[in-house]
Amino acid sequence: MIKYVIGHWTGGMHRPNKIDLSSYQLLIDSDGKRYNGLAPGTTSSTGGMNSITYNISCCGGLSTSPITKIQIEAFYKACAEILKKYNLTPDKFYTHAEIGQMCTDGTITKLLPYNQWLYQNKGKIDLTKLPDINGTPATTGNFIRHKILWYYERL
Repeated sequence: MIKYVIGHWTGGMHRPNKIDLSSYQLLIDSDGKRYNGLAPGTTSSTGGMNSITYNISCCGGLSTSPITKIQIEAFYKACAEILKKYNLTPDKFYTHAEIGQMCTDGTITKLLPYNQWLYQNKGKIDLTKLPDINGTPATTGNFIRHKILWYYERL
């Protein structure tokens, strides 16, 4: 049962490779093209949460392959569609950086009971540097949820 959608970046190139395709449910390349990965519950994207999350990743994210404007807009739209598909609202979206921060400060227990694999998320920075915003996990997470909501309300 999917309870959350988690946003990621691959940290690699602008197109998915074999490892990327086996690590997420959906990937978005720099041109906004979607690639299906593996089924929910079959990847290792968000430590300790994979059985209850749908993981969407932008391909890239490093200074050599920054997230593009076209890509991030496609990402917002895809997140809205997946949230609707699973009857979830945009407040059920988190970035991997936010999950990492919650694991660090102990607030992750607001989402689920603590388990031994959650520590793997500490220090994640996924989606803290985007074309329109750079900031803390909370700042970028709130910005992304606002953008997702715009698409969500139009579906």
